[in-house]
Amino acid sequence: MIALLALLASHPNGADPQPLADALAGRWDNAAQVEAEGDPARPRLHVRHAPFEAEALPGVLVYSELTVGGPEGEIYRQRVYAFKGGETEGEIAMAVYELAEPEALAGAGADRLSGLTAGDLVRFDPGCDFSWYDDGAAWRGAIEDGACRIVSSRSGVEMIIGGEFTVSGDVFTHSEDGRNAQTGEAVFAPPGGVANLYDRVRE
Repeated sequence: MIALLALLASHPNGADPQPLADALAGRWDNAAQVEAEGDPARPRLHVRHAPFEAEALPGVLVYSELTVGGPEGEIYRQRVYAFKGGETEGEIAMAVYELAEPEALAGAGADRLSGLTAGDLVRFDPGCDFSWYDDGAAWRGAIEDGACRIVSSRSGVEMIIGGEFTVSGDVFTHSEDGRNAQTGEAVFAPPGGVANLYDRVRE
């Protein structure tokens, strides 16, 4: 717990993470991309990013909930992103956490999330953390190439995972891919190598 609190506590270097968290906040949907492509391999995805504060978890925090099939679809992924100033000028570091009991927080808003403690979070492999920068046109976040290695629970193959995010105004993109760590062969990637493209949902 002490290590987690130390990670989240301050932003000694890099950029202020609050503007990035604000840019990500809200609901996002890739329905327009799905319709335009007409590719059955492209799923309809809906993402909700809910910023929150928790007394036991200092830092800039965002809860991310991804559903397949639209906003009322099945929940596919739940994460907590913890942002802090990075080690280099202009960098924002994003640590990724899973939830010990994800079902309990399905659909959760800031009120419920505010009660989270370090014991409710499970640290994802630090090699899979993202580094974000503002290039003037968009916020761009990526995993360091080769740093994120995961053994597939289905095949037992070790994979190198790549991931990229961008957010600019009302457009958010996400791309994730994996390649065999031994052979370099592609294991998975977004359809056609094109990132999922989400439009902001105005409520």
